[in-house]
Amino acid sequence: MVFLSMCALIAVRSSFGVFFKSVAGEFGWSRAQTSGAFSAGLLGQALGSPLAGWMMDRWSIRRTMCLGILFTGAAAGAMAFTNGLASYYAMYFLLCVGFAGGTWVAQVPTLSNWFAARRGFAIGFTNSAQGLAFALNAATPFLIARLGWRGSYLALGGMLVLFALPVVALLHRDHPRQKGTVADAPFLGSAPAPPPPARKAPARAGTAGALLSLPFALVAGVYASIAFSFGAVIVHIVPHATDQGFSPGESGLILALWGSVMVAGNLLSGLSDRVGRLPTYWAGSLLCALSTLALAAYAQGTPKWIFYAATVTSGLALGLARPTASSLLADHFAGPGFGKINGAAMSCFALAGAAGPAVTGALFDATGSYRGAFWIVAAVFLLGAVFASGLGKRK
Repeated sequence: MVFLSMCALIAVRSSFGVFFKSVAGEFGWSRAQTSGAFSAGLLGQALGSPLAGWMMDRWSIRRTMCLGILFTGAAAGAMAFTNGLASYYAMYFLLCVGFAGGTWVAQVPTLSNWFAARRGFAIGFTNSAQGLAFALNAATPFLIARLGWRGSYLALGGMLVLFALPVVALLHRDHPRQKGTVADAPFLGSAPAPPPPARKAPARAGTAGALLSLPFALVAGVYASIAFSFGAVIVHIVPHATDQGFSPGESGLILALWGSVMVAGNLLSGLSDRVGRLPTYWAGSLLCALSTLALAAYAQGTPKWIFYAATVTSGLALGLARPTASSLLADHFAGPGFGKINGAAMSCFALAGAAGPAVTGALFDATGSYRGAFWIVAAVFLLGAVFASGLGKRK
């Protein structure tokens, strides 16, 4: 159910780049103005994540997820009635408030309850929903061509409310004891993977103490670096591709390819259960930096396979890094109050993610090129690997 919820909600939010030029063209907005809506949405996610974490600790993960799906679907449908920049920002802000409760804030505590020795595998597998969601966006340009961008937003919102919400409400369970089973039950008959590093639960110092600790600051830095880079690429890779001579259909397929390969990275991230979180994260960081530099260097007239190769590498790299960061958080802080801690981490993720598209769009408007912005993206991702290394030395 975590997989389904994430796939549905991420498919809606990740379509932003596909809608980008249709919406901007109708209203005459610049790249910075249009990408600012994504940044506003991530600010909504930053505010919604701690609230969702608190609700999950105090109420229920399942009920919070359902509320998040309903809120996201309603906001997506309302985007069809956009009449200016303020309403576009407001609806995307509200969409991402709901998104917070139905995706990663729910994913990590649920899977930490259901999996212990195979936590990295479980988080990586469910993160592959993100890649599938991007692959589904290959159909979005055709949906927009048939229904227009307003009708397409109504269709996406309806999909969430009419299909994803009832299934999650009926089938999701927060903890294995609600099904009369135990954590890691599917794997107990096979040779167990090495358990994750033992960590004290945050109860001793309290949740506030955990949030003020150096390990949390380092994890937050890792999350922020991923978010900045992820936000910049997901919003601007389609406009960058069309600038370089790719058709709208080809550009939509590029986003789908990026997401599809991310599935492979998500699944490979399960290797962190065996080889360690830090080597896995460093592999993702290096690949992400190299692929982003290749995208920065790409110019119209260069063979298209280079852009595709960079896209594949970028998707694989982010697929490795994102679930490994979630596993690092769970390894260090799983236990009482984890919903609040995870919500705070996702708030850091969202705040940094808001900066990524905005900075990238502003630099494009100032220079007419994505080259400098993508260099910054690569540097930020490598900085996150430094934070992860500092966290690893504390094991």
